[in-house]
Amino acid sequence: MASRSPHDQAVDFYNSAEHRLEGLTKMHDEALALWRKQAQKVWNDSPVSTARLAAEVWEAVREHDWVLAPGTASDWAYRIWDFDLPHRHAGKTLGTGTQISIAIGTALAHRDAGRLVVDLQPDGDLLFDPQALWTAAYHEIPLLVVMFNNRAYYNDWLHQERMATVRGTPIENAYLGLELDNPAPDFAGIARSFGWYAEGPITDPDAIGAAVRRAIDVVRTQCKPALVDVVCQHQ
Repeated sequence: MASRSPHDQAVDFYNSAEHRLEGLTKMHDEALALWRKQAQKVWNDSPVSTARLAAEVWEAVREHDWVLAPGTASDWAYRIWDFDLPHRHAGKTLGTGTQISIAIGTALAHRDAGRLVVDLQPDGDLLFDPQALWTAAYHEIPLLVVMFNNRAYYNDWLHQERMATVRGTPIENAYLGLELDNPAPDFAGIARSFGWYAEGPITDPDAIGAAVRRAIDVVRTQCKPALVDVVCQHQ
């Protein structure tokens, strides 16, 4: 059998690539439609749904040259935000207690470029190292922190619920040692005590967008960190 010409091989490769692209595009569009449908079901929930949090922050930051720090709000930022440039995301967190420090380092790295660095910050992670807030204020590091505040170490809480089911122990005790409530930490108050601009806690999803835009204005015009505390669902 005669070998095929380089031209014919190139045509075959092109057609194969086009076919794969069509398939991937279809998968992407179907996934996006599903995520939007899921987000719509919980759009007006209070405490705020994770999907609504990610969507509101995206609408506020998309007009800027933005960078997402490690937090992804349970990956909802990946589903909603448009990562169109290589510098858009610093990569995921390295574990509980590391995110706020990575976010501050990311903001410092992008400060001279004038980029808006955004941290979707879990509440439990911040409680490991609140001193980092002072560091950002002292060094005038412009950073937007929007709290993904579900008032719990919820990954562990969910695990304890699963284990209670397996072991036959009371599932209503799963919250012990994992609830960050009663009293709830005042993250806006903590941030202000360290010299940050801060708002919250916010439980009304319709109030998120305006609060985030006010915080962005502070970060952009005053070159200082700002925090918006949003109370979210257990997700």
